[in-house]
Amino acid sequence: MSFDPTYPHQLAPLPPQLAITNSDFGDLLLKARVELAELKGACGQIPNPLLLIAPVVIRESVASSNIENINTTLADVLQWQLFPEAEQRHPDKEVLRYREAMNWGFENFEKYSLSSRLITGIQSRLIPEGNGNYRREQNQIANLSSRESLYTPPIASDIPSLIGNWENYVNATDDALDPLIRAILAHYQFEAIHPFRDGNGRTGRILMVLQLIQSGLLQFPVLYISGYINQHRSEYYRNLLAITTDGNWHTFIEYMLTGFYERARETREDLKKITVLFDAIKTAIKTNNKKLVRSDLGEAIFKYPVITPTKLASEISVHYTTASRYLLQLAEEGILREAMVGKYHLFANHQLLSILSK
Repeated sequence: MSFDPTYPHQLAPLPPQLAITNSDFGDLLLKARVELAELKGACGQIPNPLLLIAPVVIRESVASSNIENINTTLADVLQWQLFPEAEQRHPDKEVLRYREAMNWGFENFEKYSLSSRLITGIQSRLIPEGNGNYRREQNQIANLSSRESLYTPPIASDIPSLIGNWENYVNATDDALDPLIRAILAHYQFEAIHPFRDGNGRTGRILMVLQLIQSGLLQFPVLYISGYINQHRSEYYRNLLAITTDGNWHTFIEYMLTGFYERARETREDLKKITVLFDAIKTAIKTNNKKLVRSDLGEAIFKYPVITPTKLASEISVHYTTASRYLLQLAEEGILREAMVGKYHLFANHQLLSILSK
């Protein structure tokens, strides 16, 4: 039956019937694998990987949310995360939920593997009001301006069997097909199932990164793939749809391999810059402030690139006035920049923000 965007798609299970081999992608696959290996190695050499990777996860959260037209900036999210939830703007809440979902998935994927339980756990943190439940009704993807139907996902009653097939595929051992290509195939399949009312794209991108970790291609959820997709958004959706309409897997795989290659290289370069900056700031704090010789001060302004005296006091267990004095000293030395936002006194690690916002 030919594709009809108004009719629920009869999605074929994985693996695809079309023969796909590693040799189809030659040098592009090799380049992507080399850059991912370099990125993994770079993460392993960082003394505090989870600390220094944390800002990169926030950047990924912003980009992934922007793809879904949840528009905010990295600086705004880092600022508003410090304020009570009641004062936070809706887009920033959404980005912070993405970060929570990504972190929860990373902490629990070994326990649950890439399974329905992991999927619904990620979704429930991303979209709390959905409680992680698969949809029970038909939904549809339409053009936002014209309302023209672009794709109608499979019927709700097919979701359990399709997710079961997805689970079996991503957890199976297959030495014939490169795990990077398998992750790309699984990503299309999840987006085509579209198992939730909302948040399918963001959930799918988290799962794709976790699949790379499960396959041993990454050690941490550090790959900034959403930035690439966001820059080439129309091409991303066009290539996804071409698989559905024409069975054109190769163009989408090439698109994603290019994204993995470019973002792995750029993320590795950014992590190197962040590591150099981290060492330089810790040295400056130790050298210029004989009374501030405590490693957790430097760590705090990387964990929270935008910080308040209240947050710093909580992070390093000092009194508010002491934390305020520390931050003012660092601002005087040019390590931080201060600003007032309403009633809040903020201090920004501007050099780190420059690296993250390029």
